[in-house]
Formats: sequence, structure tokens, C-alpha cells
Amino acid sequence: MATSLIYTNVDHLNALKRDLRKKRKEVVIWSKPLTTLFYFTMEIGHLIAIFLSSLWRRRLITTTIISIIGSIVYVLTTTTSPELQFVAFKIKEAIFWCILGILSSVGLGTGLHTFILFLGPYIAQVTMHAYSCGTLDFGSQLDSTRQNTWSSIQCPEDGLKQTVTILAVLSKVRFPAMMWGAGTAIGELPPYFVARAARLSGEDPDDEDLEEFHESLKQQSKSFIASTKRFVHDLVQRAGFWGIFACAAIPNPLFDLAGITCGHFLVPFRTFFTATVLGKAVVKVHFQVLLLITLMSKPIFDALVNKFRNVPVFGNVISNTLLRLRARTEAKYMHGETSNEPTNWLAVGLAMLVIGMVVGFLLSIINQLAQKNMHRRDRAHLLAKAKSEDL
Repeated sequence: MATSLIYTNVDHLNALKRDLRKKRKEVVIWSKPLTTLFYFTMEIGHLIAIFLSSLWRRRLITTTIISIIGSIVYVLTTTTSPELQFVAFKIKEAIFWCILGILSSVGLGTGLHTFILFLGPYIAQVTMHAYSCGTLDFGSQLDSTRQNTWSSIQCPEDGLKQTVTILAVLSKVRFPAMMWGAGTAIGELPPYFVARAARLSGEDPDDEDLEEFHESLKQQSKSFIASTKRFVHDLVQRAGFWGIFACAAIPNPLFDLAGITCGHFLVPFRTFFTATVLGKAVVKVHFQVLLLITLMSKPIFDALVNKFRNVPVFGNVISNTLLRLRARTEAKYMHGETSNEPTNWLAVGLAMLVIGMVVGFLLSIINQLAQKNMHRRDRAHLLAKAKSEDL
């Protein structure tokens, strides 16, 4: 009798848990704006309180670190030494692109797509200028952290022409690209640490995505996404370092599952992070950059256009369209010219897409923080309910 009562209580709590989760998922800015904004504000206040409390507990260490960083920043920003100025610029460049990389990978698939918004356009414009000017020696006029300098590059009047190759362009943009890749690797750490903390504590994980991940593995769904999740989980669990490396090195929107799996099975941080950085910042980013440079390089583009001319019926139409698109792009991004041609609806559509991605990213942050605050309250309610039923 006692055993059946326990099972009844567990089933009741699980049913209540599912019901609360369903209600949390309904709290989104476009259907319940006031409720979402309320819980979002409460979560922001909670995070600020935790942050300030943490700083106060470690005030001596915090003060020391801030003083050291402040001194370094002061020296690097006021120095007249060319060597230190170069170091200061590289540090700024690394931080800039690393932050953009983090923004690209935070959240389970809801990150801001900064490769499309920033890194891709930067590489494309450097590539076009390199082939147009016949050199990669742009001097100090090109600053990868200042978007307005990408299209205002002036070809050196007395500069020596040099053979511009794909590998030469790659070496020019490698540092920003690898810093962006390293940022994407850092952005994968939260799922790892959340899953690891939940496993070490032995308690139910205080994370919505982690709970859903564990439940999805128990389901025997034959859908493509469910099968892919199980494949990633099994690969990382069995192959270890090389499994993590493989998942990070190829375009994989489900890599967050690898982080959750590594945290759950207590894979050492050094193993997980090293494999992730090597896969994302070395292999994957070089593949992406090489592909983009190849498509934007003038010799490859001209060869592609000539190939299209041999296509029956539509060959000339496709080739001429590509040439006009290339000329319009170079005029806009290399010379700052404005076209008097009719409205380019493709450009308008791309601009709207970019705006939509940014707005979607911001709304996803609001929704996730609001649901996280509700999750914390629901969890406390469930614990109180469980204690009262035990009594």
C-alpha cells in the first residue's frame, strides 16, 4: 500500500512538472508581452544581485584584478611605442571578434549569426579590395574592428603590385577569423558547466534545456532531429576527444548537445575545451573562410562566369546577371557609390533578413530569461509540494 502511494505521488509530481513546463513555454513576448516582461525584469534583477554579491564576497581579488587590468589598459592606450601600440590593437581585435563569436553560439541555436553579419562581409570586402588593388598592403586604413573602414580602403598609389592568391588573403584575415572561432568555442561552455554541475550535485538540473535533452534521449522517436541528437550523444560518449573534435569541426547546429553530454559524463574540462577550440577555431573556421574567399576571388569568379556562358539557353543570362551583381557589389562596398538603378529588392530583402535576425536574437534572450525565472519559481513550488506530500 505504501509503495503504491509513493508511485502515485511521483506520478502526480511528474504530471505537475510537465504541466508547469508547458505553461512556461507559452510565456513568450509575442503572445504574453506583459507577463514575459515581468519575469524578464525579475530575472535581470536576480542576476544583478548575484553578480554584485559575488563581487562583494571576492572584493579583494576583484579590486586587484581591476587595478591590474586598468593599469595595462592605461599603458597600452597612452603609449607611443609602435610595438606596444601593435600589441594594444591586437588585444582589441581579439576581444572584438571573440565577443562576436560568443554571441554567435550562446543559447541553444538562438545565437546572433555574427558570421553572416560581420565576419563574412569583412572577409568579402578584404578579398574584393585585394584583387582590385593587386595588393594586401592596406596599412593602417583597414581596421577589422571598425566596420566603416572595410569599404573605404584606398588602393596605395605608389604600392607595388603583387600576386594576390587565396592563401595570401587567408593569411590577412586569419587572426580575426580564428578569434571569432575561439569565441564560438567559449560560447559552448555554459551547457557543459550546467550539465556537469547537475551531475555532481546529484539533483534535478536547474536548466530547462538540460531537462528536455535528458527526456529526448529516453524517447524512441524516429524523427531526423531525434536520431541526430542520439547520434551526437553516442559519438561524444564513445569517441571522447575525437568525437568532440569531429562534432566541432563540421557545421553542426546540435553541438550544444555535445557540451551537455560531456558535462553529464564528467568529461574533463581540458579535454572538452581543447577539442572544441581546435575543431571550431582551427578546422571549421578555416573551411568557412576558404570557401568564402574562393567564391569572392576574381579569378575564380571569372572562371565561374565563363563556365556559365557554355550553358545552353540561359548561359548568357546567368553570366550577365552575375557580372552586374559583382559590379554593383564592388561599386557599393569598394567605392561607396550609390546606384541610380531601380530598387534592388534582393538587397532590401537581405537587409530585412539581417534586421529580423537581430530582433529575433533580442526577443529570444527576453523569452529565455523570463522562462528561466519562471522555472526557478516552479522548481521551488515542486520541492515544497514534494515535502508536503512526504509528510
